[in-house]
Amino acid sequence: MKLEKAVWIAQKNGQGIARHKDDPRPCIYIPTNTSAGIIVLPNHRQAFVRWEPNLDDLTAKDWFVIG
Repeated sequence: MKLEKAVWIAQKNGQGIARHKDDPRPCIYIPTNTSAGIIVLPNHRQAFVRWEPNLDDLTAKDWFVIG
């Protein structure tokens, strides 16, 4: 699904979002409405503090709700 829909559902249900391209162990992004922005729970391959989405992330249709 598109990012906007995934974020909306995740916020409504208190869940996170992830991308299928990162399977089988995706990073989990937890959208917030705070100054923290999006909280990232990194997978085994990545470790970063701040998520800076690129064009591919923003236009991808492989987002899903997780958690």
